[in-house]
Amino acid sequence: MEDKSSPIDINKALNELEEIVENIEDSNLSLDDSLKEFERGIELVKTAQKILLQAEQKVALLVEGVNGEPEKREMPLQEDIMEGE
Repeated sequence: MEDKSSPIDINKALNELEEIVENIEDSNLSLDDSLKEFERGIELVKTAQKILLQAEQKVALLVEGVNGEPEKREMPLQEDIMEGE
């Protein structure tokens, strides 16, 4: 199921990012063109991170409650996990 609220999906962002990396590594781009590709790559990374963060925030772990019924428990965000280390 595609999320209509996302202007770009995660797979498209990652595929484009991979193409950008290959272009920068494998070609003789001018410095200006390399910087433009790098800037686009940064935009894609930010977009992908935003998509993943939104997905993480929507995910609820289902655990068995005391009475055997599923119980929703919010999944901790990456920032919360990183602070605990």
